[in-house]
Amino acid sequence: MKQNAQKQIVIIGCGNVAWHLAKVLISLKSFKVSVYNHRQNQLLDKFKKELKCPVGIGLGKIPGDADYYFICVSDKAISKVAAKLRIRNPNAILMHTSGSAELSDLGEGLYAKAVFYPLQSFSARAEVNWKEIPVLLECTDQNVFQKIKGLADLISEKVLKVSFSERLKLHLAAVLVNNFTNALYVSAADLLKNKKSGFSLELLHPMINQTTEKIFTMDPRAAQTGPAKRGDKTVMEKHLDLINDNSDLKKLYKQLSKLIKKQQR
Repeated sequence: MKQNAQKQIVIIGCGNVAWHLAKVLISLKSFKVSVYNHRQNQLLDKFKKELKCPVGIGLGKIPGDADYYFICVSDKAISKVAAKLRIRNPNAILMHTSGSAELSDLGEGLYAKAVFYPLQSFSARAEVNWKEIPVLLECTDQNVFQKIKGLADLISEKVLKVSFSERLKLHLAAVLVNNFTNALYVSAADLLKNKKSGFSLELLHPMINQTTEKIFTMDPRAAQTGPAKRGDKTVMEKHLDLINDNSDLKKLYKQLSKLIKKQQR
């Protein structure tokens, strides 16, 4: 899909998703990209200085004649932001980038609406390879789908059309493998730090890498190891004694051990 150099893209929000989306779209050198936020935020300076793109403060200052609008804000703010936009271009497409918000959250404007959800965890300091990131699209009009697919194809090699229920299920799966797993990394790091052993999570990096790599070649059930799978109650009791002062982690240890045991049936 060859894009007209005059196409205008407006990104609303200045968080991690907005940053990485703006960065990749600007790198294409095919669009005029601008970033707006509802109020002053020092992160806007980073967009202006590092990405060399125009920035603005206040939803009322967002131009109404752009071609694509991306709302990159928290789920609870999407409908509020959409309601305040004054889009005049009848051919414009308004999109949000959420994995769990509905298409209807974009309101009832005369312009087209869609969901453009990159299935990835974004951190400001971590680089991403957009070509490998699945981009999940949802819209009600086939012509609109072709337009946003053409845009998505420019940055990703994995573009899929999904329904809301499919997208929500994938979002939940992403939370399980990313957010919940990372929470366990935090607990492991805190455990080592609190015991004043001088150890750090770095010692577990080879194990973390191997666990991740096995997912690409083995079924997760077959890759499972550890005392819960073996039913080794002696080891599990020792672990529970070690974290006796952390009720949340202790409860989680018991629940996850029970889950692992059930998964092996």
